[in-house]
Amino acid sequence: MPFQFPDPNVQTEVVHPVTGETWHYHEGAWEVEDSHPDAVIPSTHSHPATHAPYALSAEVDENEEQLQAVSTTLLNLVNKVDALETLDLDNALSALATAQADIIELKSKVNTLELTSFLIME
Repeated sequence: MPFQFPDPNVQTEVVHPVTGETWHYHEGAWEVEDSHPDAVIPSTHSHPATHAPYALSAEVDENEEQLQAVSTTLLNLVNKVDALETLDLDNALSALATAQADIIELKSKVNTLELTSFLIME
């Protein structure tokens, strides 16, 4: 699951749960804390539109779209499985046997008609 930064108006420091990195909201951007506590945190962004939250937001949106597509496909599959579970196999096999007998009977009648000559009078 992608890491999501908190609202900087509420919380300006957060620790990434996987990497353990400490992130600070500094001058309009989230930046990872330098490993040296005396060092100044450099700004790696020249414009607010390119800050990490925006890049992560695009990735999150893409992941959410993919997740939605997978969820829709899974829901469709569940519906199909439910339909199969309610299918009465005995009735379906009986209907198939009846249809097969009807087809055989119709084929026999067609064969008989093919051998019959008709005189058409005008």
